[in-house]
Amino acid sequence: MKWTGLLLAAAAFLCCGTVKANVTMPDFFSGNMVLQRDAKVNLWGWADDGEEITVSFKGQTGRTTAKDGRWMVTLDPMKADSKGDTLTVKGKNLLTFPNVVVGDIWICSGQSNMEWTLARAENGPQEQKKADHPAIRLFDGRLYRASMKPQENIPGKTWSVCAPNTVGSFSAVGYFFGRELNQKLNIPIGLISVNWGGTRIEPWTSTYGFSTQPSLKSTYNTLLANVPGTPQSAAAYRKAIADMEKWVEEAKKAEKAGEALPDLPQMPAGLRYVNQQQPVVLFNTMIHPLLNLAFKGAIWYQGCANVGDGALYKDKMKALVASWRKEFNKPDMPFYFVQLAPYNYGNPHRLPVIWEAQQAFADEDPNAAMAVINDIGNFRDIHPRNKHDVGARLALLALKHTYGQKELVADSPFFENLKIENGKAIVTFRNAKELKTRDGKSAKYFEIAGLDCVYHPADVELKNNQAILSSPKVSVPYMVRYAWNHNVTTNLVNENNLPAGAFRASVPIPVRTALDRLAPEAKNMEVAYAINAKQICEGGLPAYRQDNSKSLAGKKIRSIGYFMHLIAKNGSETYVFATVDPFTQEIAKLALPTAAGKIFFQQIVKNLYVKSNVPGLTSGKFEDGNIEFWSGNYTQKNTAKVPGASDQVFDFGDTGTSLNDGYGSFQLHNYRLKQTVFAMNNFRSRTPDVGIGTSPKGHPDYTFTKSAANYASATLLILVETE
Repeated sequence: MKWTGLLLAAAAFLCCGTVKANVTMPDFFSGNMVLQRDAKVNLWGWADDGEEITVSFKGQTGRTTAKDGRWMVTLDPMKADSKGDTLTVKGKNLLTFPNVVVGDIWICSGQSNMEWTLARAENGPQEQKKADHPAIRLFDGRLYRASMKPQENIPGKTWSVCAPNTVGSFSAVGYFFGRELNQKLNIPIGLISVNWGGTRIEPWTSTYGFSTQPSLKSTYNTLLANVPGTPQSAAAYRKAIADMEKWVEEAKKAEKAGEALPDLPQMPAGLRYVNQQQPVVLFNTMIHPLLNLAFKGAIWYQGCANVGDGALYKDKMKALVASWRKEFNKPDMPFYFVQLAPYNYGNPHRLPVIWEAQQAFADEDPNAAMAVINDIGNFRDIHPRNKHDVGARLALLALKHTYGQKELVADSPFFENLKIENGKAIVTFRNAKELKTRDGKSAKYFEIAGLDCVYHPADVELKNNQAILSSPKVSVPYMVRYAWNHNVTTNLVNENNLPAGAFRASVPIPVRTALDRLAPEAKNMEVAYAINAKQICEGGLPAYRQDNSKSLAGKKIRSIGYFMHLIAKNGSETYVFATVDPFTQEIAKLALPTAAGKIFFQQIVKNLYVKSNVPGLTSGKFEDGNIEFWSGNYTQKNTAKVPGASDQVFDFGDTGTSLNDGYGSFQLHNYRLKQTVFAMNNFRSRTPDVGIGTSPKGHPDYTFTKSAANYASATLLILVETE
């Protein structure tokens, strides 16, 4: 018998040896638990095949027969009842679970701010002393264990009644949320705390979730290696088994020779366990064991570990929630989550981009909402201690949107629209009848900008649900942002003292004025992207002045164009307009290169046309040119063998060394004339490299020049002509 056969036989023997004649259940089923009201309630476990199982509770009796070692009984819906009764499960043995109540169960999940215990929260010891709530039940399912294999149990974890001696080590946010619901609804509340500090969102997401978002499909395809029955798993399993068999043979020889054993083989991608941060592994250990459970909804507080994801975090939240709704077979599952607390993450605009992604997710999901907390954070402490208001705001959302108390003001004010009148920006907020400030002072942290994209603090007049903004430094505003900084504590609230969420917005910015004046031959080209080349990225992501990619997606591209327009600090104007034949038919691939977009072009482009007023840059039509578009770093090496390029300086023949987000290059060259047409590099710097024609100083393609500092205005338009 092969080694694998021996292994499987041994495993089967061990399993048979541990199966008991007695009926058993996951540890989740215990005394003091809550069963979900107004829903069919599943109870399940393990028993010998053919064993008769009888479940009794509150006058109901359900029966079934175990098959394949498993059994499940479903009780009919029950009304909320705070009177504790005994649940019995009878097979060859009798299980009894005393003091079981019927109410609403909520899953409380995320990372350290959800895990943060009541004892360590603001006023925690005082709150703990008065936490005598027999109708609130606590299940602390924190299991600091991850697995590539879905688990059936959260071992060693049982329910407890909320009391001063049990609640101190429980989630503070979960407790305050549950207490509000219990007091307002007068029903039992069950809280299931499953969280792990410092973890990313990916490990809490099932494999299915990654399939729902195009941006995450590569992760999904890798995970298919661990989904039995897929072609990917068949190949991965064969390789893993073959590698292990080879290792066993080598290990036997080493043992016989008195040598050290060889290193264990590395499992194929998708099967390989590295740590608790990889996709699926915490879903498997702390969510999968609950999948047959009837419950009301979920609350979530996570994102610190994903703060670098920027806008991509929206897709990851969509994946998480889609996976839970599918796996629990609860397509309308309520999901209330917490805005990341203000904290100094370095770049002050890094966190606002995540806030924007969180709000965008909430706006798109009819059964989700976000509790804004930018007024109660501590940007010097990633774990702000005020957990009471966090839990209370989550409870407000649930009371309004899940429990139908529509009269409640539960949602924070958030941007609805922007209009410009008489040199003022008028912002209208939803979720507010009357805006005010918590401290009675002027509303803080509104900023406006004109065409130069330079933001200035705004004078603010509040009127009903509008903020009227102006600044003596901005004659005609085009852009507005609020609380767009991780180092601020806001004071703008609605009539229920809920804080306004951070946002940025703009009215259509005229970007074609110079183009139409200087290059009328571009009249048939449309703007796909408009980039402020003085500040290319914000929060690590492209900060487009215009992004029309969605409206252009799917159209056939006939020609691709670029228009760079620079105004020096002395007012002098330089420009270049260039076109090439299409090198892609994907509008999204014409964007500023990012690692997430997987944009990398280093190639010849046909039919180059150049028009410019820059001395030394030759205008006209040319057979071809070449582009160097990538998001990462690069070297001077001319590995692409571009004719005439140097290996010693950065020019028109460099080598991109990474697909990650690094220095970044967006360059068009006329390599036959050894000329740079335009260049825009160092995307994430406050002083990028930007220039038209070959740089007169330093490297020919402007690398390391920080030349954007020389201009009052710098704009790059990416254009397309479509059929």
